[in-house]
Amino acid sequence: MGSLDMKKMVKYTNQNEKKMLPAFMEWGIINKENFKGKTSYDVPIKRWDPLSTTMITTNEFGLHKKQKRFYGHYSYLSPIRGKRPKGFKTIEEEKQFFDCKKHMVAKYKDVFTSVIEGKIAYDHWGSQLGDGYTIIITEDEKKQDNPFADIPHRIERIPDNVKAVTLVNRYPSMARVVDPEIEKKISELLPSHLKLAKGINLVTLSKKFYPSLCFNLIPEEILAGIFLSMKEAILYSILEAIEKDFYDIPVSPFFNIGMKVGGSQPRLHSQVFIDLNGDGHGSRLEGYLRAFKEMGDNCHLCETSHGDTDRIISKSRFWTFYTTGSPVRNYHIRFHPNEHIRRFSQLKINQIKDLAKSLKFLFQALDDIEIDKNRNILFNCCPYGYDADFHMFGDIIPHEVIGGAEMGDDMRVARKLPHIAAMEVRKALEKYL
Repeated sequence: MGSLDMKKMVKYTNQNEKKMLPAFMEWGIINKENFKGKTSYDVPIKRWDPLSTTMITTNEFGLHKKQKRFYGHYSYLSPIRGKRPKGFKTIEEEKQFFDCKKHMVAKYKDVFTSVIEGKIAYDHWGSQLGDGYTIIITEDEKKQDNPFADIPHRIERIPDNVKAVTLVNRYPSMARVVDPEIEKKISELLPSHLKLAKGINLVTLSKKFYPSLCFNLIPEEILAGIFLSMKEAILYSILEAIEKDFYDIPVSPFFNIGMKVGGSQPRLHSQVFIDLNGDGHGSRLEGYLRAFKEMGDNCHLCETSHGDTDRIISKSRFWTFYTTGSPVRNYHIRFHPNEHIRRFSQLKINQIKDLAKSLKFLFQALDDIEIDKNRNILFNCCPYGYDADFHMFGDIIPHEVIGGAEMGDDMRVARKLPHIAAMEVRKALEKYL
């Protein structure tokens, strides 16, 4: 959603809609035209760490055996990620948005404004924010462009009654559409231990501008609308991926709220990484998969009392929120649907509405006890195609500086006892429930 090189080719299909030929890797597109002059160092790479990666040799989760599978640590290396526009310029500017001032919301324009309005947008100083080109997967729950569409376009304008839209990320970590001849050439250029990273990166945002999860500003139905648009976009993308013979697909929905935790834009938005490499999964997911397998019919999330209720923050008909006994950060909160379901995309409308309400209250309670407003929300789900009995759950992780031994292993040192943290959050929640 940044400014474009004016030399790019634009073609007109009719009076109302303009389409363009994308620059290299914009929207994850690599074709014969934009690959000219590029090398293997320009393409997005997925690389497994040889010191922490193990080949999967069992049939535990019903994985296809068309290629080698691994679990361990891997990285996506994507040069185009560094080109994405930054909505927050300074920490001080970010603090203004966390104040949730109504007058700022009414006036503010960001890089997504051009997509919403279907035209070039400018900030208050006359600088171009965006050009309006996009690929829209869903408007609310309504399907729009195919998840593998290869020509971005402008629209007339997002209808007024739409709450949220899901777009293909213009600056993705993975290639989404690759010309077969170019893909073959790339595979020949890359060393044997590297591979072209393939997948779909989605961004879901509210049509109207809302900063963060501001309790007094964002309506519950808007946040629920974001979840619903995400859900439908994931399902649409998976169905189309299966049609193209992709299989065993890890899906990672998440929110980065604030610059310190990776949020580059002030407008509330989520992202989804859909990995189409078919080569396995990360070590943390491997741990979750094995843990649930060993539980069998005695699912921990279905049966636990979370420390005899001391660590439970809130429990409704649909969701349970609690402080985890092994926190990644202080005030690390986990939540799960009370129904035993595997994936975010299986959530029902009542569960989604209740989740939106609960998150609004919880974030305000965390604000009230002055927990860092930079926070990640992560949804842990069973990958598509895996035969695994998994109970979906989420993590709310406030920003916190870590270091030392924690950087060398999958461990953390926390100073706040989880049941004390839960008590503090429960007390702050009382006036909202």
